[in-house]
Amino acid sequence: MTQHPSFGGPWTQEKLDILSQYLDEYTTALKNQPFRLTYIDAFAGSGSYQTGTTEPDNSYLDFDELRRGSAQIALQVDDKPFDRLVYIEKNPEFAASLNTIRLQNPSRKIEVIEGDANLQLPVLCEAMRSNERAVMFLDPYKTEVDWPTVELIAKTEKIDCWILFPLMALTRMMDRDERPNESLALELDRVFGGREYWEPQMYQRAEQQSLFGGKELVVRAPQDRIAQLYRDRLATIFADLAPTRRILRNTRNSPQFELIFAVASRNPRAKALAIRISDYILKKW
Repeated sequence: MTQHPSFGGPWTQEKLDILSQYLDEYTTALKNQPFRLTYIDAFAGSGSYQTGTTEPDNSYLDFDELRRGSAQIALQVDDKPFDRLVYIEKNPEFAASLNTIRLQNPSRKIEVIEGDANLQLPVLCEAMRSNERAVMFLDPYKTEVDWPTVELIAKTEKIDCWILFPLMALTRMMDRDERPNESLALELDRVFGGREYWEPQMYQRAEQQSLFGGKELVVRAPQDRIAQLYRDRLATIFADLAPTRRILRNTRNSPQFELIFAVASRNPRAKALAIRISDYILKKW
């Protein structure tokens, strides 16, 4: 079975542990409800991963072993198994690996979709039934998730969504003291849903003093503020967000991602249940 090339580290397992506990507790809480429960993995990968030595200090050598990916974690939920599992993956080799998992579990309803999540998710959202509820793991490799895709997920009012916001991938592209060029600005527009939602808050003018007088600079907002801008955008379209923030860091304590839980259901009881479970887990970790 193909697996991802070596990558990640303790933060990779942390996000998967959080997802695993949520899936266990949420499905158990709904096991006596008449809902058809679906799990959607929008960037499913190969089903497993092997941590490696992507950082210069080789700090992950003691973590170099094959581990369950999110697709397998969802499949192994056992108290109230998902009625349906949907894995979306653009990479043909990884999609083939997911199909191997599907063939190894003939009694389970597993769908493997090879393609771009931004094209496939609208189809899935449109097809959701009135008696269906879903949990989605939106874990892009970098900045692949388009804002219109996130809006469609929220509009279903049926999907709880774990979103991994690629904080480091974004800030690596952005200068600290210069506005982005048009190409990067268009990418930020795609992620945030429009220039008016990020530019005024993300870049501020400041004055730098020197022996020759003042010089006006453009200063980029700190990482924490960038992640908060995305949370603020999510709060405008989802019914609620788990209030506890979870920044995932590497072994040098540098922020890599923010893991955000958003619930689409506007039913007061369903929303409260999902937020209570997710926030408890985020606080625990």
